[in-house]
Amino acid sequence: MELFNLNTLLFAGKWAFIGLVYLILIIVIVAVRREMASHTPGRQPAEQIAPGRVRILSSGSDPVNLPGTMLNLMPHSRMGAAVDTDIVLSDQYVSAYHARLNWDGSAWWVEDLGSANGTKVNESPCPRHVPQPVPPGARLTIGDMVLEMVVG
Repeated sequence: MELFNLNTLLFAGKWAFIGLVYLILIIVIVAVRREMASHTPGRQPAEQIAPGRVRILSSGSDPVNLPGTMLNLMPHSRMGAAVDTDIVLSDQYVSAYHARLNWDGSAWWVEDLGSANGTKVNESPCPRHVPQPVPPGARLTIGDMVLEMVVG
């Protein structure tokens, strides 16, 4: 009689353990699917939408981006003449990968990516690869182009 109870207990314990393993597996799958869904291209969580744009004040030799054009920024926007940058600037003095604008959640920063003609914020040259703050209304000079930071 005692052996029967022990075998029954072991049998029930084995199935309870298997059920627990499957429950944990289901919880992991649901968590992974939720995480993957938040990184789906085309969807951006609200906290990743950057409140900023730049207005072109002077387009230099760029025939596409005319003065007055507003360009929307992503939290990390690369600017340059290369077609795979986030903001393509066709001015002859803009390097392929000229600068990057970064939003840190409260302020914009510009980083010159080692461009040939440099980047300026309010006429002050930016050292290469050293992020500089870009306050609202600041004038950003990239090549012969002058842009104005518009927040909001």
